[in-house]
Amino acid sequence: MKIPPRFSPRLLAPPLAGLASLLLVCFVLAACDNFERDAYRTLKLAKVEYELLQEHAARRYLAGRISQQQWDRFAIAGNRFIAAHTLAADLMKTYQQARLAPTTAEPAPGARGNRAENIRRQVTAVLAELPVLLSDLHALLASFSPSSDPNGSQGPLPEK
Repeated sequence: MKIPPRFSPRLLAPPLAGLASLLLVCFVLAACDNFERDAYRTLKLAKVEYELLQEHAARRYLAGRISQQQWDRFAIAGNRFIAAHTLAADLMKTYQQARLAPTTAEPAPGARGNRAENIRRQVTAVLAELPVLLSDLHALLASFSPSSDPNGSQGPLPEK
């Protein structure tokens, strides 16, 4: 059986590493305004949901319950999600830099608000796409028919 592209089994991190990461996120979020906190929470939850879907799809593929073509379709849809998630994360970094940068010049005539506000609107728009892309991934996995499952059971999809 062919190993699915772009899938590598994750090793379980030691529990302390996960705890340290969680504490770091908490400290970073404590210094953020509500928008930043909500945006980072949305990014984290969306990433976790995507990883669960990817793991579920990979397990089904490795068990022979979905075909190579179905796995490829899932990978392409997954890449769309990853691109949007990465864009949102990059925009958040840019937003933080713009928010903390001193504003010495007035915005150009006709410009809508300051740079940080413009980036904030972009972040909001990209974040709004993440649930849609996750829903598409859920629907794609659900669409893989039971007839392609040699065991007769696809197993439940992860909960939304």
